[in-house]
Amino acid sequence: MPGEGETVLLLAASLTLAHPLGASGAADPNGGMPGQRIELRVADGELRVDYYAEVAALRLYKEAKAEGASGPSWAMGRAESYRSGVKARWNGETLSLTAVPVEPAADLKNTGYVEFHIAATAALPAPGGELEVRMDNYPDEPCYYAASAVIGGELVVARTSLGRVYDGHLRDNLHGAWRRSDAGRVTSLTLRPTRPWENDEAGPLPERMEGLVDPSGWVWSARVGGAALLAGLTLWAGWRRWRRR
Repeated sequence: MPGEGETVLLLAASLTLAHPLGASGAADPNGGMPGQRIELRVADGELRVDYYAEVAALRLYKEAKAEGASGPSWAMGRAESYRSGVKARWNGETLSLTAVPVEPAADLKNTGYVEFHIAATAALPAPGGELEVRMDNYPDEPCYYAASAVIGGELVVARTSLGRVYDGHLRDNLHGAWRRSDAGRVTSLTLRPTRPWENDEAGPLPERMEGLVDPSGWVWSARVGGAALLAGLTLWAGWRRWRRR
């Protein structure tokens, strides 16, 4: 009888072979290519990185058989092996990432892929600076890449590799999008503190980009109050002109 780990892999292989497109999925509609994805959260002086590797189940089955895998620890060990390929830097200096346990570490998807998941956190040295996160697993293979981020309300993104703001509009938006370019291995965010007149609610990256951040609530109140005052002064001036006739 196969061990628990082999049972999962056998099921994965059966699912892969039964799938009409072979080992297809969101990361690779053509079959076989790994996908790497990160979800970042930057808030309260801390970075959290959730990293996902999507690997064809049939490929994993073959690799596990070749390694003589037995028992449920194989998938956990495979997930942990991805940690060395996830790297973060702050202003050019390497950040020390602390592992965070997640469940499940490996999840068989109905696309014929197994999704591995690891997570880590790191303290940020300053309230503003340049953050870079890399996905360096599968260095010699073409992959699909995707990255997304949630930013705390105390921060604004001045520049990022995931998009740009021009004339008040979001351009070249790559936030959360899969892409095949090797440039997708690196995600960069230049962060600065939120200014008093800017909204301080946390949100996904595009909402926290410089030029797209909404004004703070008191700014809206000041604008409304100013407009009301101007209207009142205009009426008063008109009334005085009318009295002088």
